[in-house]
Amino acid sequence: MFNKTSATLMLQTIIVLMDKQNSTTFPTYEDAELERCYPPYGCFSKAYPWTEHRPDNYFPVSPETLGVRYAVFTRRNRKIPVLLQSKDVEKIRNANLDPRGPFYFISHGFLEGGHKLWIQNLADALLNQKGNDAATVVVVDWRRGSQPPYGQAVANIRLVGATTAYLIRTIYEVLQLPNLDNFHYIGHSLGAHLGGYCGHALQKNYNLKLGRITGLDPAAPYFSNTVTLVRLDKSDAQFVDIIHSNAMPLYLSGFGISEPIGHIDFFPNGGSTQPGCKRGGQEDDMYRKVVQFVSCDHERSYELFTESVAPTCPFMAIQCKSYEAFLEGNCTTCDSKHLCIPMGLHSHTVYKRLQSSSMVDSNSNIVLYSTTGSSKPFCRVHYEVTIKISNSSESIRHGPDVGRISLTLVDRNNNKSDHKLINEEQKYYRPGDVETKLLAFKDTGHPPISVIVEWKYEANLLNPMTWRLLQSSSVYIEYLKISSLEYNTVITVCPKFKKPVVTKLKTIMKTSYCTT
Repeated sequence: MFNKTSATLMLQTIIVLMDKQNSTTFPTYEDAELERCYPPYGCFSKAYPWTEHRPDNYFPVSPETLGVRYAVFTRRNRKIPVLLQSKDVEKIRNANLDPRGPFYFISHGFLEGGHKLWIQNLADALLNQKGNDAATVVVVDWRRGSQPPYGQAVANIRLVGATTAYLIRTIYEVLQLPNLDNFHYIGHSLGAHLGGYCGHALQKNYNLKLGRITGLDPAAPYFSNTVTLVRLDKSDAQFVDIIHSNAMPLYLSGFGISEPIGHIDFFPNGGSTQPGCKRGGQEDDMYRKVVQFVSCDHERSYELFTESVAPTCPFMAIQCKSYEAFLEGNCTTCDSKHLCIPMGLHSHTVYKRLQSSSMVDSNSNIVLYSTTGSSKPFCRVHYEVTIKISNSSESIRHGPDVGRISLTLVDRNNNKSDHKLINEEQKYYRPGDVETKLLAFKDTGHPPISVIVEWKYEANLLNPMTWRLLQSSSVYIEYLKISSLEYNTVITVCPKFKKPVVTKLKTIMKTSYCTT
């Protein structure tokens, strides 16, 4: 049977085998070297801190062996890119790059290449973005350096970061740009730290600073708990934003770093596992099951970012002290203590607005949480829902009941959201009970004005509290209070004539049904 334990063991076995693969191809005299130089890109040390939290340590392979390709796409050439090399100034000059920008650099991670579909989808989304007529997308394809062993790929991104910095400096000089404010590096997994190395090299070697780096679930192995020089951090660009989607230890099939390392760090669905992943399914191919198991959460980060370019809803995340506090509805109002920032591409615009009003300090870190869906479109809107079980005489005579309450929001155009259960498991509701939850719904385009409520009752032969022999199971709800995070609206709805919500019957609750 395919389960979490078997997948984890297989994952660890695969990684061990990959690390052993070709390990004897590197001569032992390397161990005596502490530094290796690749002009004009710089020298690379194997001394501390490059030895910290790492079971092995390599030099980057040569630039010729890496063979990094830079594929340039614009609105004029979406399908067939212009291929650049870091030192080919003449080709860069003849590439017809628009100095107005913006300039996006996208880098993949371990075992991948620049040809991956997600990169194409992201490039297209960025080029399609309104106002991006002059945009340039550069895909950093380092596939020859992303192969096993993992430790060698980790070393290679140091050199790829330096060669990319050299290319960016050349573009800056050829186009006679005033700065790199309009340059945005987007990297997934190892590619996120690659972006950090690029940003660091630009500052150290050329006194230039990238405008922005987005880390999409930055890799954890060899980078967790290391000094900032070794990994991506907020000093590598003017603005660094992170989306964590698989922030768990490797032994639990996690690949992403868990520490907040940017100016803002998004933790959708808590940042460790994502809805819709970890499905066993009916797939007979064990390899495909393992690939799905170990990659789905890690890949969700770039799916979320791609959707954020042109989202179906605000894609809002909110600052909170913990994911548990977020789920309990303790952070549902956007204010100075609970900042609201959209996850993904448009986070920088809101961050700069908060910065200009002195609500954020660029030296600090902001951790934000959100809930997303299990499939595309992932974007959801958040509501704090407070339910009060009536303590009227009718409710008391009926007594407590066990079940689940389902809500569907209805807007002014009669558009309906998806159904959401206040609690996934059956709950014992007593007269007078008050409960608050944070729920995320598909956006209908407008805040709700009414709610469809359903009572889900399931009898359990072993639990007499669930037996209803002489009457239908029901629950007396006094009111529902629905507070919107995104729309900043609050409504209170009630059942008509204070009637109970009966199992298998939909009840419409409206504000006009509430009486004092």
